[in-house]
Amino acid sequence: MKTGRWSLLVLFLLQTLAGCSLSSRAVRSLPASDQQFLSEVRYIITKEEKKIFPSLGAEERQKFIEEFWKKRDPSPSTDENEFRDEYYERIDKANRLFREGSSGWLTDRGRAYILLGDPERRNTYPSGYTFYDRPMEIWYYKYFTIVFIDYTFTGVYKLEPLSVQQIGVITSSQMRLKPEILVPNRVVFDFEAIIEKDGAGTVNLIVEIPYEKMSMIEKSARSGTIATSLKVTVLISDAKNETILQKEKIYPISLQTNALETLTKNLVIQLPLELAPGKYSALVTIENDTDKSQVSKKIKFNVEQGEANEP
Repeated sequence: MKTGRWSLLVLFLLQTLAGCSLSSRAVRSLPASDQQFLSEVRYIITKEEKKIFPSLGAEERQKFIEEFWKKRDPSPSTDENEFRDEYYERIDKANRLFREGSSGWLTDRGRAYILLGDPERRNTYPSGYTFYDRPMEIWYYKYFTIVFIDYTFTGVYKLEPLSVQQIGVITSSQMRLKPEILVPNRVVFDFEAIIEKDGAGTVNLIVEIPYEKMSMIEKSARSGTIATSLKVTVLISDAKNETILQKEKIYPISLQTNALETLTKNLVIQLPLELAPGKYSALVTIENDTDKSQVSKKIKFNVEQGEANEP
């Protein structure tokens, strides 16, 4: 949480000025624990993640939550998740520090604290910066300041947006400093795998993966190109459960960012398999190189006189 402050500041400003909303009907239909998760991560969840979560089944939502924190873990090889722990610590501290008639973490100052952490210096002016001013606070970070003002003299402090010029400078600096990002931040929860006939002794394994569930990396902000690669591994076993065939192939994928909103088709991968008549099972494993997520599925099928039939 100590890195990427430019990114978090821009995110905070945009959310404060423009706001963001979920489909209230879809969210209200979720169990209380899932609604609580969405509420708690409102400051760090991505637009794409917000769209996906309410549409998932119960088991997939639990996988989503695990993957959500795993992707943000700075030390994934350890049992601790420092990012998650510090995020919730900041929520607790914001609730103690900023009491304005509601939960402190939901106030403007609470949001800023959760996203940016402790300022290097925090100056408070409960009677105003000058005699004629409203109560205010100025938080100083290394390269920027943010200001909160109590416009109604009721102890409720609202963010005072910085000048357009300063926001422009912050945005420009953030774009130069930020690392490659996942666009969108998604997990391959499932895929479809079927067997199709393709002539005597040959069948095709057809794998379909929704584009919208793939994590990708932004390769070029200027051209709006995002990309990833999928490693598809297939193990074919016979009726005795002995592996008789193994195939592995890398599939590079490259798309334009603006195509994601309108892209409805699935990625279709076709693998020909030459098999003698008999009973078989196929273990299909797909690994996304971007986030290292991995999903496996096993299907059973028969090959009879050049035809493949799923039992």
